[in-house]
Amino acid sequence: MRPLVLATSLFLSTLVAPAFAQSPAAPAHATQSAENEATHAVDAFMAALASGKLDSARQAMTPDAVVIANGTVLGTRDGYIDGAAKADAVAMQSVRSRELLHRDSRLGAQLGWVVSEKRMVGEGAGQMRTMLLTETFLLTKTATGWKISGIHWSSRPAG
Repeated sequence: MRPLVLATSLFLSTLVAPAFAQSPAAPAHATQSAENEATHAVDAFMAALASGKLDSARQAMTPDAVVIANGTVLGTRDGYIDGAAKADAVAMQSVRSRELLHRDSRLGAQLGWVVSEKRMVGEGAGQMRTMLLTETFLLTKTATGWKISGIHWSSRPAG
């Protein structure tokens, strides 16, 4: 399975990279506006997930979206929302604070990505824990705006 995921990632990186090239004629404010829309889509998804509004989270994703966490494929959109997202929503309710440490995004006409690193403090196993979360969201431009087509989360203890 791992070679398939790696091969797919490498294939997509060669396919998608030209789509991220910025046209020199594109006004800077247009690019900034699109990046704001894309990051808003990511933030709205995370807010919906954290508040347990799984139907809203589902609507923020394309039907074929894939969710991966710490090297494990959690499923496509419906498989994730109907399965692991329920436990993720419960776990996120124990988070006491979230701090955005870094965010970067790149968008093309139809494809884009948003990468964030966050520090999260929450209760786990009866004690407060601080984790660093890195998240990569792949986005697709649709008729109704930017939708999430892929998510990869990884976390590690802060320290």
